[in-house]
Amino acid sequence: MRRPALLLLVALAATLPACSRDSTKWPSLAPRPGEIAPLVPRTPLGACAGCGADVTAAAAAAEPPPPAPQPVPADVSTRLDAVAKVLATISADYPAQLAITQKAVAAGKAGGDAEIEAELQRSRLESIFLPLSAQGQALDGVSDDLIGKAGAEPYVARVTALRGEIARLAAVRDAAGL
Repeated sequence: MRRPALLLLVALAATLPACSRDSTKWPSLAPRPGEIAPLVPRTPLGACAGCGADVTAAAAAAEPPPPAPQPVPADVSTRLDAVAKVLATISADYPAQLAITQKAVAAGKAGGDAEIEAELQRSRLESIFLPLSAQGQALDGVSDDLIGKAGAEPYVARVTALRGEIARLAAVRDAAGL
């Protein structure tokens, strides 16, 4: 039994000289000679890498030029023509139907079948004006496609004119009492 205790004591005694060294020096974090891989490239750092003039010069050189504005989409003219065609159809169709509706409403005040006919004519007049909101949404889409595009000014003017026509037709619809 004494033998294992003696061996333990000798082992502890062998480590005591290592503990008695000056403990105020910290070990270095630099790689030791055997730890440096020969194939790993090492880039030497300057006195102040990443600060000062080298950073501002690199940042100025790295700024790309602003992109050139994109052209107007090719289908914008076709889309505007389609909206103009629908608005022209509404403008052509509503006067005749408005006159028919006004006659039917005047006759419908007596009641009976004439009142049913008046309601039918009101519905027909209202159906003429139904595409107005869809055309307004189509113009919203065209306006969105024109934002920041090169050469969009004539198309923007046409969109504004078509919006004015939609407002005019909406006022006619509202005046008809629909």
